[in-house]
Amino acid sequence: MSQGKKKKADTTLCRNFCTYYKPGKNEDLSCQGFIVVRRLLGKGKRLSQEKPQQALAPDAGIIDGLQGRVCAACAFRESDCDFVLSGGTLPPCGGYAMLCHLLGSGDLTLEDLDEP
Repeated sequence: MSQGKKKKADTTLCRNFCTYYKPGKNEDLSCQGFIVVRRLLGKGKRLSQEKPQQALAPDAGIIDGLQGRVCAACAFRESDCDFVLSGGTLPPCGGYAMLCHLLGSGDLTLEDLDEP
């Protein structure tokens, strides 16, 4: 593969969890949640990217841990994250939404999100 061409990432997570996803537009941009999920999948973690009928939310302590591990490292946080800029009144990115569900369901732990 040439350096100018990048392998196109699977956008299932984005299609199923992200209200901001627009197919064909800015597909090279990835939220930190997407990056974390891709890393976990690449390490062999089996995670469903299917949209649940009802998303399960973790408790406040886990939300704080998620934000510290994922949101704090996100390139969009400072000026482009509608969720952060609105004080949480607008929907989060798809990666954050999916990770919240997986943490709420017990399919992931905060320790799973830590780098190796």
